[in-house]
Amino acid sequence: MLHKRMMRFLTALAALIGFASWAAPAAAVDFSFSGLCIDCTGTGEGTLVLKDYTLGDTLTTDNFVSFTYASDILSYTLTSVDDLTGSLAGSGPAYVAFHGGGYTFGSFAAGPFSPWCTGTTGTCASDFGLFSSWSLASAVPEPAIWGAMVLGFGLLGASMRRPRHGPHYA
Repeated sequence: MLHKRMMRFLTALAALIGFASWAAPAAAVDFSFSGLCIDCTGTGEGTLVLKDYTLGDTLTTDNFVSFTYASDILSYTLTSVDDLTGSLAGSGPAYVAFHGGGYTFGSFAAGPFSPWCTGTTGTCASDFGLFSSWSLASAVPEPAIWGAMVLGFGLLGASMRRPRHGPHYA
């Protein structure tokens, strides 16, 4: 009896591991940017969305999904870039630089940052600041991961469920 229960438990555990490691689409990673402006009022805020990125790796254009930046004198959203360099390890100042769509953005490991408009469309302006920081936005599991976890725990619970047999009389 114990042997059968152990086999059911191990089968369910293997199913849980299999479903959890099932290849789901790579999740996007969001980084929040905040910089204290010198030439604008308050702060410049931004969100960089990357895909297939591991913390600390060198950034490439294949990682780029979008970047949104806003301050009181400059705001823009990019959905593609011509180049992207740098690295993000989680939080704190970091070197990140890219340009595309008539805009350029640069932040440096020592803290300074400077986004500016390099095109002629719309109102071009630039920001500059001495202190900036990146932070990893909180990650939310993808729906496929939630489904795999629920299914795995259900299989695990079902395998441990005691059979409902009546008492055995000899």
